[in-house]
Amino acid sequence: MVGGALLTVASVQASASAPEMTPFHTQAQAVDSHYYLPPPPKDGSPALTYDKAAYQEGYAMKGTPRWQQATQDANLHVDNMAKIFSPVLGVTISASKTPATWSMLQNLLIMGGDYAPDAAKKFYMRTRPFVVFHHHTCQPADEAVLRKNGSYPSGHTSYGTLLALVLSEAKPERAKELAKRGYEFGQSRVICGAHWQSDVNAGRYVGAMEYARLQTVTAFIEQAKQVKAELNSAAAE
Repeated sequence: MVGGALLTVASVQASASAPEMTPFHTQAQAVDSHYYLPPPPKDGSPALTYDKAAYQEGYAMKGTPRWQQATQDANLHVDNMAKIFSPVLGVTISASKTPATWSMLQNLLIMGGDYAPDAAKKFYMRTRPFVVFHHHTCQPADEAVLRKNGSYPSGHTSYGTLLALVLSEAKPERAKELAKRGYEFGQSRVICGAHWQSDVNAGRYVGAMEYARLQTVTAFIEQAKQVKAELNSAAAE
């Protein structure tokens, strides 16, 4: 899960003023990420050396504007996700003005951030880089939960990737901007020290797999149509 309790808090707080939301599918109906993902890099491998170098490069950004962006990206509350992606879309996302889109953000948080990566996370229970290096992340308050939650793959990244893909489908004229922001959203996890680079790389694939899975779900297809119409209408206004 995305830090377990972190996802629960995000969902509950976001739902207080939002439309009622029904998950598109159950946890059991997600594609088994443990089955299709390879194991994370082993100790002493070139891949782990690369992971460590990427961590050091990210940690060197502490205090910079990019670190501040990564700090914002760590917050999975749906109102924060709306703030992040509204400028990229060119449309203000809100529970009152774009209810279908708001509900979609909530639903994709569960699908992409929790259900899709959960099997591999629980099986591998990989230790996070900030624990290995004895540093703080960009969100120290989250660290107690993160220590108990597997690092591989990155649920934040799978959610961000899934969200960028879904929004690109709804607003194809903003696809390149959404792709860039979705990529940065995942990379923020390396900069924060919450995930290894290989966790983020795997998370991107998990998000893409969940996107493919959702194309077979009628409830998602119908809501995606509503989101597209809603965003086009809001942009016209």
